[in-house]
Amino acid sequence: MSALRTPPENLHEESIARGATCSHARRLRSQPKGHYSRLFPKPARPIAREEEAKLIQLGNAMRYKVEREGTLTPRVGYTYFGQFLGHDLTHDSTPFDGPYHAPEQTSNYRTPSFDLDHVYGGGPEKSPYLYEGEPGVEFFKIGATIPTGYLRDLPIAHGMVLIGDLEDRRNLDNLILRQLHVLFLKFHNEAIKQLDSNPAIAGLEELRSGTVFERAHRLVRWHYQWIIRHDFLPRILHTDVWNYQEQRANRHPDSGESYSIPIEFSLAAFRFGHSMVRNAYRLNCRQKRVVIDELMTLGQQATPIHDDYLLEWGTFFDGLPSSGPQASASFIDTSISLAMHGLSPGTIRLANELESTHPSNLPVRTLLRGARAGLPSGQEVAEALLAQGKIKPEDRLTISQLTEDTADHSGSVLRDIGLQQDTPLFYYLLKEAELKAEGLCLGPIGSHIVSEAIQGALEADPTGYIAAVGRKWKLPNWRFPSGSMRPINSLIGIVQLVGDDKLLPECEAHWRRFLLPT
Repeated sequence: MSALRTPPENLHEESIARGATCSHARRLRSQPKGHYSRLFPKPARPIAREEEAKLIQLGNAMRYKVEREGTLTPRVGYTYFGQFLGHDLTHDSTPFDGPYHAPEQTSNYRTPSFDLDHVYGGGPEKSPYLYEGEPGVEFFKIGATIPTGYLRDLPIAHGMVLIGDLEDRRNLDNLILRQLHVLFLKFHNEAIKQLDSNPAIAGLEELRSGTVFERAHRLVRWHYQWIIRHDFLPRILHTDVWNYQEQRANRHPDSGESYSIPIEFSLAAFRFGHSMVRNAYRLNCRQKRVVIDELMTLGQQATPIHDDYLLEWGTFFDGLPSSGPQASASFIDTSISLAMHGLSPGTIRLANELESTHPSNLPVRTLLRGARAGLPSGQEVAEALLAQGKIKPEDRLTISQLTEDTADHSGSVLRDIGLQQDTPLFYYLLKEAELKAEGLCLGPIGSHIVSEAIQGALEADPTGYIAAVGRKWKLPNWRFPSGSMRPINSLIGIVQLVGDDKLLPECEAHWRRFLLPT
């Protein structure tokens, strides 16, 4: 397999791949690509450091009394697609213990646009260890599973998994995210091929400039952005907000107003996905229940994925073959999977090797980080959106709603610690989703924050599809392995295009028996 045979192409890259440099030096090589911003004013009554015990108590209470796996929630694949695009949009390296600076002075090590820089790295020139092929027609290297050699893993060299940003390894957080990352490598490689063999792709007027690599990169990015807007957002946003956002005026990238990611999104609203994580997943007919702890361990290992752990994407998304039932994400509510209450040091340090690993409880870390960064309370955000005419008075949560015990006893804890009138934004938005949207999607307030950040990033990108060809871009026809010609308008389409809808042999036999009429 070429990824194992081909070493990085210069001493600097080799030292990175071997992990030979110290953590501090590796961290310093990254350069900020922007900063953060605020959507709302600072909190009137911030939570002081001496009051943080209250947040620790609240975070510890954010767990199920009895495990509830969602029904009618988005399929489980969208949990991890959300994690994937979140890693593309924001990387705040502020240490957990601080110091915390104003958002405008806090570096974002990701571009504030959906450009897949965590996949492409610096391109063939700056990240040559990712690529192979002739100059200007570079393909991604793909890793092989063991023992069969399915091309469905990330490349590995010198004991390190090779990804777009070797200093930000968050896409190795778990096995599902790792295999989702591979889908985009293979999508790029297929774009390279079809720019040569498919007139419907090669003839696109908007792709005529640049090398074949640059044209493929643009094509992959635009489809990714289109899928975020049309396949992902409608599944997670409240219907009222989606309908409102469809009528919003475009942000113009040439207006001179730079775009930055709001901290209300990065530190609270988009962390709603933590509550969608299930305790365990069925991967295929060989692995019918794998707990999230094991998935994290497998995702981070610098060894090839074993065949036994290949995902059946039909379990994670509708419309694809699967030897078992499709699975939905956990409800969006205040209860977080038990595994998230005790993260391993390796998981915590994926984005920053110097990070403090205490506490290991993810909801506690999220609440403390939000308070230290100066997030407004849920009530302050609700009042601001009401004043802007973006929500109705009845959209706000009452004290009785916030302190109600539903899936867990965190409501009582919120009352006992005296934060029912100054509720942490992260907690407020999860409770809102549970009570205003039945846990199936975000509530109105959370939806406004997420939509503003994501659609703002899409519209502000001067090289994105909205700026280049407009919202109504007509998707081109791709040639699929079956020979059919059709557009790619979902993640399902990418899986089918690159051939990763195939099942392990005995799993396919299970699926075909299921299809046979009785």
